[in-house]
Amino acid sequence: MQIEHFLGERLGLEGGRLRELMDIAQVKHCRRGEVVFQRDTVCNHLGYIVNGALRTYCVMESGQEISFLLQVNGDFFGDYESYLTGGRSGFIIEAVMDTEVLLFDKHDLDRLIDSDIFWLRFSRKIPDVCFLEAKRRIEDLLFFGPEERYFRLLSKMPEIVQKIPLKYISSYLGITPQSLSRIRKRIIN
Repeated sequence: MQIEHFLGERLGLEGGRLRELMDIAQVKHCRRGEVVFQRDTVCNHLGYIVNGALRTYCVMESGQEISFLLQVNGDFFGDYESYLTGGRSGFIIEAVMDTEVLLFDKHDLDRLIDSDIFWLRFSRKIPDVCFLEAKRRIEDLLFFGPEERYFRLLSKMPEIVQKIPLKYISSYLGITPQSLSRIRKRIIN
């Protein structure tokens, strides 16, 4: 199965260990615009994007949507704070194109972790992945200008950026759609 191959490479799992993890995975096909995780609920799943793109966003009191993360093939997703604490999430996670994901239920992951010391050690990688993702996002916002942030986004997911609505990309970059249009025009010329 191709999904297992990609996940196995990403996590460094082979054979029986990969099958153990896949046994608790739920494959979900999300249509563009479908909400994967809803705000004000507890995030009891962690996910992995097999193919497609998701955005994590919040809605301000003014009604404005702020895209916090854009994630693509090979990325893990979920509200890790809600997952750990059992508190309600302030984020919405939505498919920005038709997307295939794997979902791992917290109860099933906990049971797997309790079954074998291998999985306990393996589970320590999850916070590392979350930390590195957050660190990269903070660095992008603090150390790079809008054009550089756009180039970094393009280098990560060039074919997918073309399929994501500009309003989501501009929100993620922290700029207006008009500024993003100007940046894109400079690149083309």
